[in-house]
Parts: sequence; structure tokens; C-alpha cells
Amino acid sequence: MGNVTTYCQTCRDVEVVEFLSLGDQPACIFLEDHSEIEQEQSWPLDLGFCPRCSLVQVVQPVSERILFSGDYHHLAGLTGGYRRHLRELAEVLAEFHRARPDHGSKRYSAVEVGSNDGSLLDELAKHGFDVLGVDPNGTESPGGSPVVKEFFSAEVASRLLRENGPADLVLALNTLAHVTDLADFLAGASTILAEDGTFVSESHYLTDLLDTMQYDFAYHEHSRYYSLTALQVAFGHHGLEVFHVERIPTHGGSIRVYAGFAGVHEVRESVRELRGAEDALGLTDAATYQRFAAQVQKHRTDLLDLLDKLKGDGSRVAAASSPARAVTLLNFCSLGPDDLEFVSEISPRKIGKLTPGTHIPIRHQEHLCAPDQPEYALLLSWHIVDEVKSRLRAEGFVGKFIVPLPEPKVLD
Repeated sequence: MGNVTTYCQTCRDVEVVEFLSLGDQPACIFLEDHSEIEQEQSWPLDLGFCPRCSLVQVVQPVSERILFSGDYHHLAGLTGGYRRHLRELAEVLAEFHRARPDHGSKRYSAVEVGSNDGSLLDELAKHGFDVLGVDPNGTESPGGSPVVKEFFSAEVASRLLRENGPADLVLALNTLAHVTDLADFLAGASTILAEDGTFVSESHYLTDLLDTMQYDFAYHEHSRYYSLTALQVAFGHHGLEVFHVERIPTHGGSIRVYAGFAGVHEVRESVRELRGAEDALGLTDAATYQRFAAQVQKHRTDLLDLLDKLKGDGSRVAAASSPARAVTLLNFCSLGPDDLEFVSEISPRKIGKLTPGTHIPIRHQEHLCAPDQPEYALLLSWHIVDEVKSRLRAEGFVGKFIVPLPEPKVLD
């Protein structure tokens, strides 16, 4: 970790306290072949926290225009569990708007920033919303939901406001961690949001990250890791007030936060309860993060010892799935082709490529389930272990599973 003074990305005048270095890490850009290795870039992935607002952040973030300028690998609608999550969210938001006094007298509009493949937009459109996505790598969805292929900003929001009017609903699912300039992003959200509108975000929850050792969720595409406390401070700078919060299971533990302009919505008990719980956890205390850092170092040793033992017994080991979070785990633990024969995948955007940094070949899932299959599969999407196990068993994998986190273990 470096000696350069870094200030909190939200508070701006508070020095970040560094607590964990995950080494030099590449972006989550899958290589076409070995000829691209020499051009691959990596940057220090050091984490720090703000002793005022508790925001955990990458100390030297990499610009989103470097990380997201290519063909982004993630497809929101690829897994069945997340598709269900989006359908359920659309129903919740539709019910929320059906309770508004002006329901029936107008069509509601929704803008999703970071709309990806448009899966959520399509679900909202089924409930009668006029929808629009904003995403530099977004695609028009199967349902035809439109997308503006730009990086969202206050300037872009002002233009969209002129062209389409204010949005009753602004959405940012797993997006707030990705943006380089959070202040500009939130300025844009408050610009395009209707006076009585709702800004709904979902973010990986800091306490779940700490409790379940999810250091693999720290990667360059994620500049920040949020508590409710940190979000309240960030939103408050732009006149936004959190009025409801829910803990949800996606991505190993997230929070869904509802906000609007201050004083417009009644603040619910859920906000006071979660904020009180956070105050009791010591999220602005250095000791909290020092304990976590020590556990991370121990985890690397434990995982490598387990894999060495299995391979020493003559077992073959491959990995299953390659989410973005796997980049950190594989690189921090220095796991390459000598340790894992291949990584199996179902995403056409990854099959046939090499994992970032570690350069393990990515093959179709059928290779893991072939007659000549390895004895063990390391589950890199361990946060959805039941779904991945079920899919692999159905496809014919008969070996054992290695779950790397929160602590390495073998499952039948």
C-alpha cells in the first residue's frame, strides 16, 4: 500500500485509512488468446475506509472509461435466480406506484442507469411503465426497451430531462459501485428525478462483505462498498433522503435503498433500525477492518493448502463459472493453469477466452460434465452455490465441489 494521502470519495475532506492490499489486479476483461497477455494492464487494488461515513473504497480507483469501454462481459438475465429477482422487483415497484394518489391519471416513467441487457426494463414495461435505459455497453432488450449508450452524468441527465421530462422512478442496480465520479452521478440522478419521484438503488452491503469474508467482491470495477450510513451521507449532498431500506440476498448480501427529495416521503422505521444496527457494529473503527484483513490473509493460506492437498492426492481440479469477483480471488491466491485445468462457463461472452491475469482457459460447461471430468470443481460463484450445484448435477457432473468462501470446504 502506498504513502500518498487519499481523501474519501464522498466526504472529500477526510483521509482514507488503508487496511488491505489485494496486490496488482487486472480489469475484468477476458483475453481472446495468449497474444493479448503482453498488453494486459493491472493496477494496485488497495482498500481503505472513511472514519467519518464508513465508506469502504478502492484507494486509487481506475476510470470507468477504461474499465467499461469495451464489450462488457456481464449479462444480468443469464442466471435464473437473478431473473426472478428482477421480476419480483418490478412487481414491488409497480405495487408501490399503484399506491400513489395520482395512480390511474398518468403513465409512470422509469430510467435505469446501468441497464445492461434490459431485463428489468422489460419487466417494468409489462407493468405499464415508459422505460429508458442508460448504459455505455447496454443492449436493446428482447422486449425492445430502448437504451442510450452513454456514460450517465449530470450533463446527460440534463439532456434527457429536456427530451423526455422528469422520471418518476430512477434505478441504479449494482451501479453505484461502478461509477468513477459518484458526486456527478448523484447530481444526474437528482436532476432527472421528478419532485415526488423515487430513486431506487441496490448495492452490495458492507456488513455482509465483512461478515462472510467477501473480499473477492472487491475488484477494480467496484470503487466503493456501501453501508446505509455511507449512502445517507452521499445522497444528502444532493438533497436526497433515504426513506426505506431492505436487505436482500442478491450477490451474497445487498441492500435496496429507496430515496427521494428531502421531506417528500415519510421516513420508515426500516431506516432507523438499520442505521442503529450499523452504529453498533463499529463501521468507522479501524479495528473492524484490521480483523477483516487478517482473516483475508489466513483464507489465502487455507485455500492454497486445501488445493495442494487435493492435487497431491492425484486429483484433478477445475473451476466452475467465472464471475467478475473470481478475478480477485484467482489473482490474489495466484491460481493459474497449473492449479486449475480450466474454468467452465455458460456465457457466450467468456467461453473460449482466458481469465484476466491468471490466463486459465475458459471452456463450455459441457467439458466439466464430460465422461473424463475432473474430480473437483472450485465454485467461483460460491454466493449462488445451490443454483450452480443444481445446474451442474443436472448436466452430469458427479465430482465434489470446493466452496472457497467464507472458508474453504469440500461438499459432496
